[in-house]
Amino acid sequence: MTTEGTAVTRRDAASAPDADDSEFEFGGEPAPLARFAGPRAETPTTLALFSDPHVATEEEGTWKAYHRTEARLRAAVADANERDVDGVVVAGDLTKDGHPAEFDAAADALADLDAPAVAVPGNHDVPKAFDDHDTPSVAAFADRFAPDEFPFRARLGGVDVLGLNSASAPDGALDATHDGAVSEDQLAWLEATLPETDAALVASHHNLPGLDAAVGPDGHAPHPPVGDAPALVEALSGHDALHVSGHVHLPAAITGDVRGLVCPALSSFPQAYVLAEIGPEGTTLRLVPIADDEGLAEAYDLAQTHSDRSASICDVVERQLAELPLADER
Repeated sequence: MTTEGTAVTRRDAASAPDADDSEFEFGGEPAPLARFAGPRAETPTTLALFSDPHVATEEEGTWKAYHRTEARLRAAVADANERDVDGVVVAGDLTKDGHPAEFDAAADALADLDAPAVAVPGNHDVPKAFDDHDTPSVAAFADRFAPDEFPFRARLGGVDVLGLNSASAPDGALDATHDGAVSEDQLAWLEATLPETDAALVASHHNLPGLDAAVGPDGHAPHPPVGDAPALVEALSGHDALHVSGHVHLPAAITGDVRGLVCPALSSFPQAYVLAEIGPEGTTLRLVPIADDEGLAEAYDLAQTHSDRSASICDVVERQLAELPLADER
């Protein structure tokens, strides 16, 4: 199979994690990722949190297993329907690179959801100067996948979902989006809106600080936190809120001044989403696998052989899965 980047052989698929070797069982009951004292909702609410499906319509291979992406998103949708969730939040990177056909495929899959869904854009979803195709604008993304322009507030069950667009440079340009930023006007809106909420889930594609423990033994680190992260942390501090992001392609729980969840990717190992159970006593987050053993082994092998970076992230994911729950306040 041809893959992008430098191929580095780390392990083969035969050594992929086996369900019997971990409490995290693919195909079993979702394992607790974290238990937080908040947010707390008077009305018990269950949300499915998806991230990084990277839906591709023509590409194959790479550690994101592009040839499986549409099937993985459809599997997550089917599983969320079976669990009768109250809503779905997608934390960005719906597409491989923002091609209109990729958006069409992602929208078609999400249309099968029984519950309402909202999404925020990732760096792969917005126009960039080097695109060789016409990527829809952020406004067009909002029209299709959000209840309003960004930032937005949507009520799902007993939870307020506050959606931010972090896939822009501070000056609003769309040609440098990988590190991301939350604009000053969005931060001001967040500071004004959070006091009006009882239980809030704040979604942006780019992550908060607090991933130091996810640095691999070879020194490869996850993406840095979103630009001007201290201002976002300050806006979130002191509120009954949970920040939800993706981008990093590994599951993580962030504690301290604010609570944060980094969602795993639907596209790459471990090909899972997060089930958020939010009630009067707090929030429980559970990992839900959406690939069978064969698919898991393929994703593991692709990550281990694609590049040093993908192999390092895969190693961190293995360690995270062995340490569940990653946070427990209850």
